[in-house]
Amino acid sequence: MRFGITFALAFFAFSNVYADNHSEPNYSKFQSNYYFTCPEPMACVAAFKKMLTAPEIAEKGYEVSLMALAHNGWDESTHMVSFYFKSAERYLEAGQTFAGSPAFAQFLAAGASVGVENRSETLTTHSIVKGDSRGTRSQVTWTIDVADPVTFVPAWQKMSDSFGQYPWAPKAYGLQTTLLGNQGWATHEVWAAFDTPVEALNFLEKFYLTPEFQEYDEVTGDAARLVRSYMANSIVVSNED
Repeated sequence: MRFGITFALAFFAFSNVYADNHSEPNYSKFQSNYYFTCPEPMACVAAFKKMLTAPEIAEKGYEVSLMALAHNGWDESTHMVSFYFKSAERYLEAGQTFAGSPAFAQFLAAGASVGVENRSETLTTHSIVKGDSRGTRSQVTWTIDVADPVTFVPAWQKMSDSFGQYPWAPKAYGLQTTLLGNQGWATHEVWAAFDTPVEALNFLEKFYLTPEFQEYDEVTGDAARLVRSYMANSIVVSNED
């Protein structure tokens, strides 16, 4: 797994269709996501935890999570790491911190020694967020290619806002836009967060059968295409806010 040493600052202007004035102040503006395959999960987790405790990294208080992936189809990734940044300046600072960190270099070496293989990297931003995902440990994600956002976004918002009337509703959900990485096959990610995998499975069993989803499916048509879906279960969560 590689955390980019040279960072490019990204500028992205949202149209009104993407705007969402949610009241949660702590969601990150940028998320750096790294997908990789680890043949020895326990070794990778131990190395990751060790890196986070290094003084030059721990003192920065970066929000970061390590998750195990499941049911992700053709994607051979077994894990993903996501770093969350409130601003472009914080994003740049992280690049400088990790580039000069001996602990990060040791982490990379430990990964290489057990056969870690990089799969993909993306930079995303929250376009729409509802609810509070803090404390949740299971997330279902749908990676999609949106050809017609004017049709897709209102239909998705209407459908997802209906979740609240059901007892199996997620604790939080949202739409992320891909700023860098994989735009050739994916433009957005839809996610729903739950306390446990059991709650996530209960949601999956129920929501596809709702009249709201049936309406969404009819309205969107070819406006969005599913690329992949997966479940991510948190293993390490640091400085969650």
